[in-house]
Amino acid sequence: MGKKISLRDALASDPTPLRAPPAWTNTELGTVNGVSVLHAGSGKLDGSWHRQTSDEFLLVVDGELTVEFDAGPLSAGPGEAILIAAGERHRASVRSGCLLLSVEAVGMERLEA
Repeated sequence: MGKKISLRDALASDPTPLRAPPAWTNTELGTVNGVSVLHAGSGKLDGSWHRQTSDEFLLVVDGELTVEFDAGPLSAGPGEAILIAAGERHRASVRSGCLLLSVEAVGMERLEA
C-alpha cells in the first residue's frame, strides 16, 4: 500500500515554522528508489558556491528561488523548477517565505567549489 504524505503536517512538525526567520531548514518527507524528497524552506538563504555528487531538482511551491551558475542566474517562482546537474558549480538564494521541494539522491554530498 502507498503512503500519503501531508505537506501541511510535515511543515507543522518542522521545528522552524514556515516563513520563519532567519535559519534555513530541510525536512525529509520520504525516500523513493534511492531518491530523497525534502521540504526545504523557512527563512532566508544566501548559499555558498558548491557542487554536489548527484543531480538536484528544486520545485518552487511558494516564493522565489534564484540559483546562480557560472553562466549566469536562473530564477523560478511558484510551479517552476530548476534542475542542477551533478558537479555543476552553483549557489542558491531565497528570501524569507520561500518554500521548495527538493529531490536528490540519498547520501548526496555537497562539495565546496
